[in-house]
Amino acid sequence: MAAPGSVHGSLAMAGYGPGTVVAALAAVLFAVGAVLQHEAASASGSGRGPDLRQLVTRPAWLAGQGATATGTLLQVVALGLAPVAIVQPLLAAGLVVALGLRAVRARCIPTPAEVLGAVLTVGGLAVFLVAAKPRAGEPHHLPHPAAVIAIAVLAVLLVAVTARMKRGVAGALACGCAGGIAAGVAAVLISIALRILRTQGLVHMLSSSALWGAVGVAIVAQLGAQQAYARGSLSWSMPALVLLDPLAAIPAARFLLGERLEPGHAVVWLPAAAVAAVGVVLLSRSGEDCRRPFRIGRPADLAAARAARG
Repeated sequence: MAAPGSVHGSLAMAGYGPGTVVAALAAVLFAVGAVLQHEAASASGSGRGPDLRQLVTRPAWLAGQGATATGTLLQVVALGLAPVAIVQPLLAAGLVVALGLRAVRARCIPTPAEVLGAVLTVGGLAVFLVAAKPRAGEPHHLPHPAAVIAIAVLAVLLVAVTARMKRGVAGALACGCAGGIAAGVAAVLISIALRILRTQGLVHMLSSSALWGAVGVAIVAQLGAQQAYARGSLSWSMPALVLLDPLAAIPAARFLLGERLEPGHAVVWLPAAAVAAVGVVLLSRSGEDCRRPFRIGRPADLAAARAARG
């Protein structure tokens, strides 16, 4: 017979189904936006970087911006339907979607390391969510405004301090970590603002420190991400950005919102989270050059190509 706590946790997880689906859709849209914007920026780039005037004339870049904006809206909706500990880790699955999109659009077969990274990321996240059974805190549990302001200020200061670092591996990692932490904190502040909306109404939410703190920290998080990209290779900045987001968001949600993970299952969900983290690193550190292209063509064309090579 199942323990009452286990049954309660399963029912709680089932209640977050809509939020989980919306978060997964947001991850897909973030991946689509990243791939399209990267392709457009690469095509219009020069020695000094991409030209914004050219980018705004490219349908792919505009579509990527639209996908990213829609993904952001869906992330906000998901945070209103499910705990932070479900939404933020799921966004990491966007790396797997981006890998598939790049493979199709570039007609490039993923490397074994990339395939392994995708399997570890998806498998680790699935086991984590099932074993951890993230649960929201009490509906009327709201943090003190001073705590909200303090964590927002700390996130902003962290990004500001790392912005002074120079180019290189250390700078990319530090700025990536700061940007990821700020993104996680912004997600928690958004969740607090949405809880204020549900319990106290629109007027209180619009005047809350959580809402304006979320807006400010979200902007700073984007600046931190751009600083990380500018400091060095994506293979160093991207893992930090993706991993530090949920690593910061989950404890912050526990402290400010009372969200909980199943403590008795930590022996399962902690290793699962570590496995997913390894998968994210493998995906983030994959190179952009295609090493295993595949071509689709008519048999006659393929025969002619082989004859020309031989």
